Formats: sequence, C-alpha cells, structure tokens
Amino acid sequence: MADVVQFFAYNELINEDYFKEQGLEYISKSSVTLSAWQLVFNKIPIDNKGMEGLGLANIEPTNDNAGMMHGELYAMDEKFLPQLDKLFGCPEEYQRKVMRFNRHDFTMINGLTYVARPEKIAPGLKPDKATMKILRSAKKLFPMLYFSRMMNTPTCD
Repeated sequence: MADVVQFFAYNELINEDYFKEQGLEYISKSSVTLSAWQLVFNKIPIDNKGMEGLGLANIEPTNDNAGMMHGELYAMDEKFLPQLDKLFGCPEEYQRKVMRFNRHDFTMINGLTYVARPEKIAPGLKPDKATMKILRSAKKLFPMLYFSRMMNTPTCD
C-alpha cells in the first residue's frame, strides 16, 4: 500500500473542485484548525498578470499567539507530493512544513503545508477577485464569522 500524507490546504485548493482541476486526488478529508496562525495574501506572485499589488495566499503566525485559522486536511497518496511542490513552487517560492492541526473531534494530527519564503513576501498585497470567488464557493467549509471576515478582504482589482 502506498504511503499516505496529510496535506493542509488554506488557499484555492480548499475548494474541492479546484483541487481536482489541478489533477490532485484525495482519500479522505476533514476540516481542521491551525492555532495562532492566520491567512494572509502577502506572497509576491511570479506573474502578477498585470495587476498591481496582487498577493497570493500564505499563512503566518499571529502577532499575539492567539486566534486560529481554518482549512481542509486532505489524506492523499504521497505520489502527489511532487505535484504539490510544483503548484507551490517549492522550494524556491514556498517551503514545505510539517505542522500540528486540530481536527473538529479535538484530535491533534500532523500534516504538511506550504509557507512562503520570507524573501518572497511583501506588505500591502491583496488577492484578486478570481481567488476570492474560488474561496467563496467553499463557503460551507468555514465557520460563518471566519468566512465573512475572509470575504471582507479587499482585492487588488
């Protein structure tokens, strides 16, 4: 049997349709939280598509070590790791990290995710409307307050 990895999605890959469009498959998935981290859009894109101030999704620790963010933890065959690395531009753009997540049954589970390299981020960047539309279509996965805060994120276009 193939080895299974746990992958934490917080960007467009949280949307199951988008996930599958990227050629990825999962065995199972569950909603999880990551304590003391937050979703930000501060990753400098390789190609900004002509949009000034475009930022890609990233995660970073909160300033006060409080709060939590939500995402999906996909159990998937490890054969998809090279494909995930390519999607995230790992190791040049993002670093793959193992972190500890809290499932909604209060079980802690290790999984991997991608965090932008410090030299690849900048303040003041914003997502585009297309990214927010993909995230909006995954509304049912988020608690209402978290979702409404995320949808109030200003966009660059």
